[in-house]
Amino acid sequence: MDDATSSTDALPPDAAPHEAVMPEAVLPEAVPAARRRPPGSLEEEVLGVLHSSGELSPGEVRDLLPDSGRLSYSAVVTTLTRLHAKGVVTRRRHGRAYLYSAPGDPATLVAWRMNRLLAGQADHRRALTHFIAALSPTDEALVRDLLASAPAQPGGVPLAGGDLQAHGGGAGTAPGSEPSR
Repeated sequence: MDDATSSTDALPPDAAPHEAVMPEAVLPEAVPAARRRPPGSLEEEVLGVLHSSGELSPGEVRDLLPDSGRLSYSAVVTTLTRLHAKGVVTRRRHGRAYLYSAPGDPATLVAWRMNRLLAGQADHRRALTHFIAALSPTDEALVRDLLASAPAQPGGVPLAGGDLQAHGGGAGTAPGSEPSR
């Protein structure tokens, strides 16, 4: 066995013996992670489609979404079902499926979202202070005018057209529905 060389003879002097057993592995290049949507963006897109198109089936909603080729039908159905459970969209039975619609106008939906965000904050005063501080002077004046023209008793803020929108419904009040008292 004089001419035979051990497996450690072929190693550089500073190499550990286990390196002879495991050759250097060739790792594939990292595959970029799948592009994920920001939270809530699919809901926003679905609502945008419903507001612009009216009553639609889940398949019709999917076809009108920008990334419709990447979305499964079940992803759209799940999103619509969640929006319905939140009270943001309405649905009615049409054969074996549902047709979905977004009641009210986009401004009503924005107000509902703002109320939900506020309801999630422990310190309403601080959140509202930061909100008001970030308003443009024009929007701040509008908020002041709306509050000044509101009825003296709690329960209403005048909207465009002189209608009163009851407030105090909290995060669970859907757009276009009356708050629970």
